[in-house]
Amino acid sequence: MKGITKTAAYVAVAIGVGVFAYCYAHEHGLVAHQQTGASRSRMMVYLGLFIFFLIGLTVIAAYEVSKFVRSRAEKWILQGRAPTGPVPELEEAERIRASGRPLDAIGVIREYLQAHPYELQVMARIAEIYRYDLNNDLAAALEYEELLKHKLPDDQWAWAALHLAKLYGRRDELDKSLALLERLDTEYGHTVAGRRAKKALDQVGSSGTSESEAEEGGEG
Repeated sequence: MKGITKTAAYVAVAIGVGVFAYCYAHEHGLVAHQQTGASRSRMMVYLGLFIFFLIGLTVIAAYEVSKFVRSRAEKWILQGRAPTGPVPELEEAERIRASGRPLDAIGVIREYLQAHPYELQVMARIAEIYRYDLNNDLAAALEYEELLKHKLPDDQWAWAALHLAKLYGRRDELDKSLALLERLDTEYGHTVAGRRAKKALDQVGSSGTSESEAEEGGEG
């Protein structure tokens, strides 16, 4: 769920919980005091609807929490091990990025990378800025291509490759996208990203969907 749809779903379900909780409480009071027009069956219907909407709200919330946790885990894997403490240069780059100066943020990150050449995971941050802040898929793809030339832990390599496959799809380089997805499936099928690549390939094979669209479905 995204944007307005997600917000509308939350609001509708939350309203349902509140409305039927009130209706149940009201009807319960009438039944308890044996008021005219009170109905035990109606009270039970309200209770059932209240439970139904409450379960719905719980499911939606659990989905969002799970999605958030997966996203954080993916970011942690892609950026490497959790840092032992804050990195001033990278924090400064994020502040600069948030202020609307993405190119300056990239400059700061590149300076950090020059001083710490083994911290390859920061290349993923550069790719993200090119893609999301500057809408430059080519530059983002080049960053991921450079990152994948290095020896990385399987999970980290696979996530970077999955993002690169999606970028290839967005640029209509479908042969490259498909080849990378197949490599992920063959060589990195034991990783989460590899399993998502397999799902994307299955969608291509079963429905004839383009690699770009299929990869979107595999990543979501």
